[in-house]
Amino acid sequence: MKRRESMFVLLIALALLASAASQQPDTPSNAAKGAKSAVGEITLPNVPLDMPPGPNLAAFQQHCLLCHSARYVTMQPRFSQTVWEKEVKKMVDAYGAPITPDEQKQIVEYLVAIKGPPAESK
Repeated sequence: MKRRESMFVLLIALALLASAASQQPDTPSNAAKGAKSAVGEITLPNVPLDMPPGPNLAAFQQHCLLCHSARYVTMQPRFSQTVWEKEVKKMVDAYGAPITPDEQKQIVEYLVAIKGPPAESK
C-alpha cells in the first residue's frame, strides 16, 4: 500500500511543479488583479486490472493489487505451491499485509493456478 500512496504523492508533486513552472510571473497588472493560476484537473492513467481467470481471483485482487500491479504479478516465473506459500507469507510477516491465513490459502491457490508449474505434456 505504501508504494501506491508514494506514487500518488509523487504524481501530485509533479503536477504542482509543472503548474508552478507554467505560471506567468506576477506582473504589476496581474498582481493588481489578484490573478493566480492553479491546477484545475489531474488526469491519471487508466491501467486495466486484467488478470487471468482462476480460483479465488477476487481474494487476490482485493489483497495483492493494493501494492502490486497486475503486470508485476503476471510477469513472475512459474513457482511451486511451496514457493508461492512462502511469498504470500512474506507479504504478511515482513510487510504487514492484512491477509488472514484462510485468505493466504486462497491467494496461493490462485497464484498456483495462473503461475504454478506448467501442466504436464501428454
